[in-house]
Amino acid sequence: MIKRRSTRKKHRVVDRHKVEELDLFAENTGELYNQKKSILANILRRRKSGAYDPKKAPKLWMYWVDAASKQYRREFPGATFDKPTREALAAQLAKRYAKGVE
Repeated sequence: MIKRRSTRKKHRVVDRHKVEELDLFAENTGELYNQKKSILANILRRRKSGAYDPKKAPKLWMYWVDAASKQYRREFPGATFDKPTREALAAQLAKRYAKGVE
C-alpha cells in the first residue's frame, strides 16, 4: 500500500494577540519606517501603471513583517512569531493599506 500525502493545507491556528503585538511593534519601530515607505511607494507605482495585483500584496508586505519579526527577536530574545502569524499580519496589512493607497 502506498501512502499519499494530503494536498490540503493543514488548518493552522493563528494567535490574534501575537498578530496585534507584532503589528504594533512594526508600526512603532523607526528602523522599519523606510522599508514601509518603499513598499507603499511600490504599491502606488504599480497601481498607476496598472500592474497591481492584490493577490500578491501580502507577499510584498511579508518582507516588512519578517524584518519586524527579526527586530523583535533582537530586542526580546526568546520571543518568536510562527509563519502563520506572520502571514496573517501580512494579509491584514495588505487589506489595510489597499484602501489608503488608492
